[in-house]
Amino acid sequence: MHRPGHIAATQPERRVVASAFADADVARCYAARPPYAPALYEFLLGQVAGRGRALDLGCGPGKIAIVLAGHFAEVVALDPSAAMIAAGRAADAGWHGGIAWTCDTAEAYRTDRGFDLVTAGTSIHWLDHAVVFPKLASWAGTLAVIGGDEPAAAPCGDDAWTAFLTRWIARVGGCYDPAGAAAEAGRHEAWMDIAGRREFRFMVRQSLAEFIRGQHSRATWSRAVMGEALAAEFDRELDDLLRPFAADGQLELAMVSTLTWGAPRRRPL
Repeated sequence: MHRPGHIAATQPERRVVASAFADADVARCYAARPPYAPALYEFLLGQVAGRGRALDLGCGPGKIAIVLAGHFAEVVALDPSAAMIAAGRAADAGWHGGIAWTCDTAEAYRTDRGFDLVTAGTSIHWLDHAVVFPKLASWAGTLAVIGGDEPAAAPCGDDAWTAFLTRWIARVGGCYDPAGAAAEAGRHEAWMDIAGRREFRFMVRQSLAEFIRGQHSRATWSRAVMGEALAAEFDRELDDLLRPFAADGQLELAMVSTLTWGAPRRRPL
């Protein structure tokens, strides 16, 4: 499955698009995104010697940070969206006292202490790399970039999914460009000395209703951007597209979580 929409190509455009994540409805819907593979975390922890501090960039509602909190003395969960930080606090419900929920941008955040591990989920492409990576190079022993919170293959088939995306991205004023989006999503790799890459395949069972709700956690499909009427039409068409492939209202989603790890650089390659 391709990312739903193109990623803005300039830093000012990225900031405008990323502002969608400040919306409370987007933060609520984020919990419906599929998880990352449990085996990914197990493998990643084996690549990190220290267990003192971890930093999760663009933590959203804490999907990664909450897992890391079971293994590190302190986890800084960093996100510029107050709604996301509130959702993360609610999801953790105070269970992990070692999470420092921090509402700030990665560009503005300052610390005089280092981290054994820095993680970034589907957030790394939003950052101003020229500002953030020189700081990471002075802070981090290991940087891990985690991806793959969409199904690797559409339940309805990739051709039908591509047709749906092309039509709907045009309706919200975008351009469907998966090749450009993939190139944009990999920009950060010029700022890393990559130690390795791995994929983790697994299956997730999710209700069709929750899958549709999760789409509204993405900047392209946020209800604040689409408007309630258009969002409702989007939901109906997506339900019509996928319902024939749901058994008792449940979809079987083939997921591929990706992990790229290494050392952050002060300058790009």
